[in-house]
Amino acid sequence: MDMLPIPGTPTQPRKGRKARTAVAGLVAAGLLLGGGVIAANAATSSNPGTTAAATSQPAAADAVTASATASATAVPTAAKAPLARHPLATALRFFVNGDSSKPNFGTRAAKIATFILDKRPKFAAKLPAALQSDLKALKDAAPADRVAKAKTIRDNALNGTYGAKIQAQAQRIELRKANNKA
Repeated sequence: MDMLPIPGTPTQPRKGRKARTAVAGLVAAGLLLGGGVIAANAATSSNPGTTAAATSQPAAADAVTASATASATAVPTAAKAPLARHPLATALRFFVNGDSSKPNFGTRAAKIATFILDKRPKFAAKLPAALQSDLKALKDAAPADRVAKAKTIRDNALNGTYGAKIQAQAQRIELRKANNKA
């Protein structure tokens, strides 16, 4: 004799919907955070004909819609792969929060610079010229010089050499780090 499910108890498809909704929400939040960093980069670009809001926010909204639709139909894999973060946000977080006394700090900094310059050339082209040259110098630096080059990028980001938007982002990261330690 077949047992009918008790009304009000979740069945397997409902559990799947909750997971897809959670993943879609996390992806949307990540893209919105990345959109703010893209807007910061677009505002510091050398093209005066476009504004940050006009170039980055509609694309971010389209990306949120597309990713929410895609993740609602896909099998949730949040446990297998971490959410992708914006390359500049990841790099700034590493340069500002990174512990330069660790032995692999210079190597990791060079890998981040290589990733941004080689794997994301369109993104790298939008970065301020000073940041591009510092990333290239870090990428090409000898292993003994990498820590000093990474510290230079950190200091320049915090003192505003790369622009006010990147400075504000770096200061927020540093403040968050200080608040987490307290």
